[in-house]
Amino acid sequence: MERKIKRNFNTSLFISILFVVIGLFLFIKPDATISIISYIVGSFLLLVGLVNVYRYFSSDNKFNVFSFNLAYGVLLIIGGIFLIIDTSIFAKVFNVVLGIWIIVNSVTKFQYGLILKRTNNSDWAYTFLVSILTFLWGITLLINPFKSALTITQIIGVFIIVYAVLDIIDNFIIRKNIDDIINEFDSNLTKK
Repeated sequence: MERKIKRNFNTSLFISILFVVIGLFLFIKPDATISIISYIVGSFLLLVGLVNVYRYFSSDNKFNVFSFNLAYGVLLIIGGIFLIIDTSIFAKVFNVVLGIWIIVNSVTKFQYGLILKRTNNSDWAYTFLVSILTFLWGITLLINPFKSALTITQIIGVFIIVYAVLDIIDNFIIRKNIDDIINEFDSNLTKK
């Protein structure tokens, strides 16, 4: 259990550091960064779509009614082509996906804050505060009150940097209190 929790925190820490780098690029070179990411994601979707279409036509079972490889593949190919041709589509989808990611992660951190509070750990308040702030940033990205695509991209870059830095700090606080979290999990398991 402890190994799994530590692995989750290491993954979260790696993603947060990656977000800092992406956020810096989005802030400094917003157009180029969105274009590059859009090309990469579009190419990936195109490749996966082609593989699914190939699987459908190379299947031994000619009457495979329950195989959605063809439909799935065609949709991925269309999505990949759109992302490669018009990178502004990715900019619009990116802030929605990022907003959802931040919201889900902030709710997870809120749960850890609840566990820390139950163990009477003084770091619970900071974890609560960070989770509420990041939740609000995620909502802001979903609502998207900004008009210019360039401004949106730069603001997303700043949001990503702030979120990632707060998440890195929160990860270290949670890691410092990992024993309290594990003990709370264990005590809840033994009660059931």
